[in-house]
Amino acid sequence: MRATYVAALAAALLRGGPHVGQVSGQIVRLPPPTLDGELSLERSIERRRSIRTFADDPIDLGDLGQLLWAAQGVTDPRGYRAAPSAGALYPLEVYVVVASVETLSPGVYRYDPSEHALRMTESGDRRGRLQAAALDQEYVGSAAA
Repeated sequence: MRATYVAALAAALLRGGPHVGQVSGQIVRLPPPTLDGELSLERSIERRRSIRTFADDPIDLGDLGQLLWAAQGVTDPRGYRAAPSAGALYPLEVYVVVASVETLSPGVYRYDPSEHALRMTESGDRRGRLQAAALDQEYVGSAAA
């Protein structure tokens, strides 16, 4: 069931125009990640909760970059990343569906960990397709990213 759900999400994002999945040339460099946060890891874990109602404010580009870096960012000059990978193969790619992020046009972006940058793969607001693929969960269609 879980694999089917993930496959449906990926398929929903990759359906569309002929340029989908190809780099369109728009590269957005992200601000450097912050390495010294205000909360300890333990306190952050204790306070972690899922939230399904979002403010109408756009997300700050630095905050989005921090989240992407925490997911797959490079943490070592040898190319090692924040998330472990057997044999340092890193088979996962991170994409973000953007609707309301400061200085970014709506679209689908691929995170490039080696450059700490985003590359647009599809333009336009794609939250509707993502919501449909995510079992029509309304919060997916209303999130800023």
